Amino acid sequence: MPKTVAPHLFKLFFGLSHLSLIGMAYAAPNVAQIVNTSAAGIVNVQAIQWVKIKVPEQYKGITQDPVYQVFSRMFSDADTPPVGSTTAAPVIKKKVQGSGFIIAPNGVIVTNYHTVIDANEIYVQLSDKRRLKATLLRSESKRDLAILKVASGSLPALPLAETVSEGEWVLAIGANKNGISSGVVISNPTNNKSQGLVTDVDINASNTGGPLLNTKGEVLAMNSNLLKAPMGLTRHVLVSKLVNSQDLSANLPQNWQQLGFSATNVDEKLQTELSLADATGARVKSIIPNSIAGRAGLQKNDIIVGIESQRVIDVSDLSALRDFLSQDDEVTLTVLRDGDRKPIKFIIPKSTNAFDQANFFIWQKLGLKVRAMSPAQKASTNTNSGVQITAIQEPAVAAGLSVGDFVLNINQQDIKSVEQLNVAAKNLTAGDTVFIYVVRNNARQFVGINVAE
Repeated sequence: MPKTVAPHLFKLFFGLSHLSLIGMAYAAPNVAQIVNTSAAGIVNVQAIQWVKIKVPEQYKGITQDPVYQVFSRMFSDADTPPVGSTTAAPVIKKKVQGSGFIIAPNGVIVTNYHTVIDANEIYVQLSDKRRLKATLLRSESKRDLAILKVASGSLPALPLAETVSEGEWVLAIGANKNGISSGVVISNPTNNKSQGLVTDVDINASNTGGPLLNTKGEVLAMNSNLLKAPMGLTRHVLVSKLVNSQDLSANLPQNWQQLGFSATNVDEKLQTELSLADATGARVKSIIPNSIAGRAGLQKNDIIVGIESQRVIDVSDLSALRDFLSQDDEVTLTVLRDGDRKPIKFIIPKSTNAFDQANFFIWQKLGLKVRAMSPAQKASTNTNSGVQITAIQEPAVAAGLSVGDFVLNINQQDIKSVEQLNVAAKNLTAGDTVFIYVVRNNARQFVGINVAE
């Protein structure tokens, strides 16, 4: 063995042995009790993807044959789209299953990104066997993290742990009870959350996506069988660092978005396009005019790489801005713009009402900023409701809308306030086309807008 390697192996072996001895100081977990207590908060995630079948040329006409269609309906799965209806080619249903867990009573669920990627439909089966359709709220491929939302009453959310210690006993659980694994925390890199929590717990197909629990049954992290560490160890996604269940359960923009901008993660494609050193940072997706961010000089496509002295690895790190929202303070963001690093100074008012939060989703999804109509404007347009457009960006520009237009309804729903339109915009799905009834120069017309991502 090379002399340069031996000391390192000895150090690693000694370190692991030392942590194992520390782990002995903690009370061994009562596995049965933890499993029973947490069972209601662990779910089975079912992702469905429609895959088109490549039909040989000589058989391409068979799917339109009436006899074929009768037998297809008789023997195909009930969830399969009718042959010849909306697909140009026959499809099969590809199912992927994994575990997940509830982190907010209103139906917010954490699972693996690799389970739901490219899914056309996502379902969640609860411990009481109810099967609910889920919506993907957010995903992070680098951390194999996906956050889902189901429409339901109050659900049994698992509590989140506030602290974690090296050497602490932990338990990994999935929807499949055969996947229970235990071990100890090897490393908790609190100063670099991108590294995740490192344990010696075996993560497999049965417990990936499920929670990593402490002896109190509190969630420390999410399991992933794709996140590996050296020497056969496992990395876990620190849920408490990445997800604030109160933010998600509030059905409002995250606090940093109250500053008037939205952002997305930097992926490998964008890294290549911009010749970035690595795929880190948060790319500014949109900015609301005259917001705190707009007045500070933040621009669309800026890459935020720092907040004061803290590094921004991805969008989740923008949560650090919460520390400044309750203060009449200044905070400096470091951004990459045209290859140069540039400081952007934000002045945070005591009241975040200085930012027109009511316009957030309208601006992000429709490209509109609006205000309430005055009584005189309502009289001139002969209407009792509606809002007026005060600023536009894509996709509203492509739709032909203009500043000064009056919006009366969206998808046949009358709009009586800015807040009502914002709620309607929040519930729109990216890629869909919505129809807005507008008044311009006393002429009324429907305008279609493709909802932005």
